[in-house]
Amino acid sequence: MQVGVVLVWVMMAGWLGFASVGVYMQDDLLRGKDVAIQRSQDSYRQLLDQVSDYQLSVVAITRDLKETQGQLQRLFDQNEGLRSDLTSTESRLRYTQVERDRINAGRKALNDQFSLLGRELRRMTAKNNGLETHISNLRTHLETLEAEKNEIAAEREKLDGRLWRLNNELAESVAQRDQLTDTIAQLRSDLRTVMLERSSGASENDALRSRISSLEARLADINAEHQRRLQLISDRALNNIRAVEAVLRRTGLDLERIAPMPEGMIMGQGGPFIPYHPELQQDRTETESTESQLELRLSRWEQLRDVYLSVPLIAPMKDYYFTGGFGRRKDPINKRWAMHAGLDMSGPRKQEIMAAALGKVIRAKREPFYGRIVEIDHGNGITTRYAHMSSIAVKLGQEVGLGEVIGRMGNSGRSTGPHLHYEIRFNDRTLNPRNFLKAGRYVFKKG
Repeated sequence: MQVGVVLVWVMMAGWLGFASVGVYMQDDLLRGKDVAIQRSQDSYRQLLDQVSDYQLSVVAITRDLKETQGQLQRLFDQNEGLRSDLTSTESRLRYTQVERDRINAGRKALNDQFSLLGRELRRMTAKNNGLETHISNLRTHLETLEAEKNEIAAEREKLDGRLWRLNNELAESVAQRDQLTDTIAQLRSDLRTVMLERSSGASENDALRSRISSLEARLADINAEHQRRLQLISDRALNNIRAVEAVLRRTGLDLERIAPMPEGMIMGQGGPFIPYHPELQQDRTETESTESQLELRLSRWEQLRDVYLSVPLIAPMKDYYFTGGFGRRKDPINKRWAMHAGLDMSGPRKQEIMAAALGKVIRAKREPFYGRIVEIDHGNGITTRYAHMSSIAVKLGQEVGLGEVIGRMGNSGRSTGPHLHYEIRFNDRTLNPRNFLKAGRYVFKKG
């Protein structure tokens, strides 16, 4: 039993020692495990954080995969479309090979046409250069005509002064003729007295006859010179009348209506002047006939001069070219046939518009169709209209002179571009302005 007790005790002591050592070691192990557990917890938390990050990454990757899948699907659809387009393009390429050959042939034909057009363009360029030279010559000619127009106006003033002087000379000649007639009457009375007294002395009678003969010869010479001067003045007046009538007839005006021939005036006579005076009474009759004829011609000249001054013979612009004629034409806006009552004249934009003759402004305003319009009354039933202007420089009722600026060219009203619509009317009936411009050039040429 002792041995057993000893063994039990030894076993208990051993167990206690082992248990003590085990407990000590178990504490160390527990502390190590606690540290390991703490580390495991920290690792677990880190792992949870990583798992969360991985989850977010997986969500983003999933979203990217979905977008990539959509893009791949679109690319696949586009690829299918491109395949079909490629197939159709290949078929069209095979189809267009023939077209390409035809296009090459057409291109060659076009190249030939381009070469032909190039030669035609060079020819047109040379022609345009010639036209520019011609236009420059025309402008020089227009400047010359303007100077000639001024000279004609000065010559007209001189002619009026000359006619005035001739009228004065004619009055003086008439006074001298009357004085000479009275002298002759007195001489005849003296002659009768001398004839009654001829018995008183033959010598005095011969002296008186000689004196009478010389006085009669002198009177005949004076009458002949007077008749010659009257005829010269009458011929000059007749030439002026014929020149003015020729100009007025060129315009198309009804001359017999606007300036009727004076009663008793003869326009168809002529021939050299040969004095014939077998008796003094016949000389006086011929002189009175010449004077009456001259009076009629001077009256006719004054009548035609007033009409001539009221006729628009100059162009309303300095630099111009015609873009529309007078008469029947196709309307430039609706392309229908219509009556064009004037001339369309174009040129540099906003250049000055001038009055074609002296007169009075009877219309100066803006209208729907004519645009800015000026109408001038020149007297004798003649009026001119200037339409589509950009500005008006005159007022209603204003008196304007020949060549006075009344506005500037424009594009107002019913118009397709800058130009001047120019009308001439006689008793409210339209006339062709070209006839007036030609008549004006005829005047300048004669001048």
